[in-house]
Formats: sequence, structure tokens, C-alpha cells
Amino acid sequence: MMLMRHFSHALGTAIVLVAGSVALLSGRATAAPCAPGSPTTTNCTLTGTAALTAGTLTLAAPASLAWATTLNGLNQSLADTTAADQQYTVNDATGSGAGWHVTTSATTFTNGTHTFPDSGTFVTNGSTSLITGTTGPTATCSGTCTLPTNSITYPVAITTAATTPTPVTIYNAAAASGLGAVVIGGSTAANPVGWWVNVPASASSGSYTSTITMAIISGP
Repeated sequence: MMLMRHFSHALGTAIVLVAGSVALLSGRATAAPCAPGSPTTTNCTLTGTAALTAGTLTLAAPASLAWATTLNGLNQSLADTTAADQQYTVNDATGSGAGWHVTTSATTFTNGTHTFPDSGTFVTNGSTSLITGTTGPTATCSGTCTLPTNSITYPVAITTAATTPTPVTIYNAAAASGLGAVVIGGSTAANPVGWWVNVPASASSGSYTSTITMAIISGP
């Protein structure tokens, strides 16, 4: 009977053909750990480690908000038309994936002895043309980010108070979203941040001021 043998050394495995049958003989080489100063003619393994330290959660908001109109004896809804005021930026560099939310509070709009009502005066949404707009501001990445999943219902009414006004959530990011630098709104975005003030027909002329506070908080 004719006996045929063929050897292959690929991957350290020998294949032996005997009378037309195939048998696999274990011979795979194992890789040893690499070591400086110890040259080897075989494969060796080493560990690669990337150590990432958690950054911070930050908010970049407008320096101020402003509205202007001429009184006409009617109730008026005013949007802040300054382009720079129509966006804010959240940068979640924590790497935690905890999500976040932005809050806003405001003191009573006051002009000497005159004030605007605390309820229904200050409103925000994703429109600078319609105070009743129900769409939130557009979110875009500044660089690479995970876009936020926002669950806030718009428009958001921010009730003012003479002292210790209550913060209201105006935008949020669900867990595992909103990672990286995220721009909320923008004057050229489909939905810029709309900051609105309702001026009653009975308002007195002059400048009404309010202290507005924005904050970024971890968790949705």
C-alpha cells in the first residue's frame, strides 16, 4: 500500500496524510510575555493601558438677556433677538454617562416700584418667533459628542419671585446621552433658544431688571 506524507508548519500545526485520511497533531506555539532585554524569536504578549481621568460638567451661558419694545396699550410677548443669547453650551467631560439637566431661575422683573407678575412673565422654548412654540432648542455637537435625549415639554414657564426663586429645568439629557460638548440652540439653528418676556398692557415705561441664574446639574 502506498504511504503518502505531507507536512505543513503553518501556525505550528502538522497535518499528516496517511492512506488518504487526515489527522491533526497538536503543535500550536504559545506566546510568552515580552520582557525588556530578553530577545525572542517567537511571539510575545504585552499589555496596553489607557488611563482616563474624569473631567468636569460645565455650562457656558449668555452674559445677559435683553428685550425692548415700545408700549402700545396692548399685551406684548417679547423675544430676546440678540444672536449670542440664543444658545448655551453644556460640556459633559465626566465620562460617567449619568446625564444632566439645565435649570433656570429668575427674580421678579422690577422697575422701581413697578413689577411684572411673577407668574407667566418669563418663558423659554425653541423658537424666537412664537412664544407658544412646543419644540425645544436644537442640540448639535461641538466636535464629537453623544447628542442628548431631552424629555422636557415646551414652552417652559419660569415663575419669578422677589427672593429665592425656584429653579426650573429647561433642558435635560437622559443617562448615557449628552456626552461631550453640546451646543443647545444657536441663532442659525433650526430651533434657537427662545427667551421670552410677557409685557402687560398696563406696564409703566422704564427698565425692568431681573437676576437670572442658570445651572448645570448631574443626572437627568
